[in-house]
Amino acid sequence: MNIGFEDPKLRRAGENLEIPDDCKGIGICEDIPNYPEDIVKSLIEDLEKSNMSVFNKDTLYVPTGSRRVGSGDDMELCKSKEQIYAPRAARATDGQWLFIVNDKNRPRQTFRLEICQTDSSPCSSAAYIQSSYQARCVQKYIIREMIGLDRENKIVKQDIQVPSCCSCVMKNL
Repeated sequence: MNIGFEDPKLRRAGENLEIPDDCKGIGICEDIPNYPEDIVKSLIEDLEKSNMSVFNKDTLYVPTGSRRVGSGDDMELCKSKEQIYAPRAARATDGQWLFIVNDKNRPRQTFRLEICQTDSSPCSSAAYIQSSYQARCVQKYIIREMIGLDRENKIVKQDIQVPSCCSCVMKNL
């Protein structure tokens, strides 16, 4: 995939990526102050004209009846927030941040994320933990492929580390 722009004024967009502090911890962000709307809109149009179905769209699955997890007597050991993100910036597995190709009004890439409300917080007191162990909530990640914009405003497929679940783990003291 080699779609991009040659205008030097536009080429600087990737160099001005400003990541809000609340996004840095989880490595993915929906609201970016200097997102290159015009560049991304043109790139999306070019991709859609070429009939390339390169975009990912996760949805939340809410099971019904007896298949529902978390119903009845089930209790989560860690507080977390599960939602669908339409990212506009993300940190690649190499540590570099890039703009993610997405339209705010009509997202093309959506990803299911589960984020610990407080990473490294104690697990629920409802869980019995032997005195020789310490239990805490830990953010777990998976790798997802996203379509992004590199520093030269070229489309790239990049592996992104995405928060996948919040897990209660135990450590022997």
